[in-house]
Amino acid sequence: MSLRPRSGEQVPSLTAQIARASSPGGTTAMWVRDRLDGLWHDEDFAGWYPRDGRPGLSPAQLATVCVLQFLLGLSDRQAAEAVRSAST
Repeated sequence: MSLRPRSGEQVPSLTAQIARASSPGGTTAMWVRDRLDGLWHDEDFAGWYPRDGRPGLSPAQLATVCVLQFLLGLSDRQAAEAVRSAST
């Protein structure tokens, strides 16, 4: 597994607009993203990855997901189900 830094990716404007329209008060996930955005970057984790190999997931995004999982009190299985359900 190797690291292909992707820090700084933004939520597409249409996606953000739809999310705000469907949840005007926001959600826990929106709150976490708004406050933790930029706290860590993929480059912060570069030393943990070899230079070659198949690209791994963004460690900065994974760190943010771990915080969200903790805040919501989700087990690993529940978190995986929440991500799977949200993407279908």
